[in-house]
Amino acid sequence: MQADASMMKIKVEELESGMVTADNVIEPGTDRILLLKDTVLDSVMIFNLKERYNVNDVWIKTAFSASTVAEEMRAEINIHQSLNTLKSVFGSDDEKPITEFTKEASEQITNVTNELITSLYADDNILLKMHQLQSYDDYTYKHCLRVAMMSVTIGKSLGLPRNRMHDLCEAALLHDLGKRTIDVGIIRKPGRLTDDEFAAIKKHPQNGYLLLRKNGGYTEEVMNAVLMHHEKFDGSGYPLKLKGEQITYLARIITVADVYDALTSNRPYRQPWSVAEAEEFMMGGANTHFDYDIITAFLAAFAPYPVGEKVMLSDGRKAVVVSNNTNVLRPVIKIESENGDGETIDLYNNFKYLTLSIKSVIKGETIE
Repeated sequence: MQADASMMKIKVEELESGMVTADNVIEPGTDRILLLKDTVLDSVMIFNLKERYNVNDVWIKTAFSASTVAEEMRAEINIHQSLNTLKSVFGSDDEKPITEFTKEASEQITNVTNELITSLYADDNILLKMHQLQSYDDYTYKHCLRVAMMSVTIGKSLGLPRNRMHDLCEAALLHDLGKRTIDVGIIRKPGRLTDDEFAAIKKHPQNGYLLLRKNGGYTEEVMNAVLMHHEKFDGSGYPLKLKGEQITYLARIITVADVYDALTSNRPYRQPWSVAEAEEFMMGGANTHFDYDIITAFLAAFAPYPVGEKVMLSDGRKAVVVSNNTNVLRPVIKIESENGDGETIDLYNNFKYLTLSIKSVIKGETIE
């Protein structure tokens, strides 16, 4: 990134709520983006950068619009309100299992659904808040909120009508409700599950479905999406071993968001995968684990190498991303050169460069 008078690098200890990032913030020692450019910082973000991720300094904009800050802070408030509401509905995974889903809880889910859809239609940058919802105490309700945000974004990419988006968001928010019916010791176990424990976990789709049916008020499509979110496109999933279009469309969307979030989240027994690693896995599962069209929409919405990103190639050269292909892991790039006339290479369509790949993102360097 080329610095100018509109930005400055400051120590993380000197960050204040309301400051706006002038570039992506990368986790030290990895390629993982913690915060994207143009994020309005809040106290939680600043604490995480310092205490969880050991970030030393951040590029900050020195001039920004007060109205932009106000909009971003309202979005933050909406997300945290949604999180608190879901916590009241689900409880934490350390509490005793739930046995019912009340009318009041159903009304709260509807309110969160309306807030999320309104926010996500108004401003895609709200997705940046998903990073702040990830922690080592990654309770079910946090995961469900992230999956709902991601599912709605995929739904937008697919062009779903607004009424189906509402069902999609509700189903995503509730997809793991059944996990809260399972013994706490199994849900929070840090190591490998026994066969009996895994069998208990695999009952959570049916348990969630039954809670919603007993409660009433939900459409068949919402309840079936909760029931089917662990089905796989080739029929190897559970609980019903459904395949292809036997799996309801909303469930196929939620499955993609669910798996991606699981891969990129912290777990007691492993580090999160990078965006590129997770998306490569997802692409590899198209038409086996996942619906190909939904994977395509997902990759379009969550490209790991944005245009302007500076990257290191497998042969040691540096390049900048010019545009993205259908395979977002192999974009069109321009090789860095002193005189600016470096070669432009299409990593996906030019078979001459089949063995050339992106090795990593060059931290703190983005070309406008």
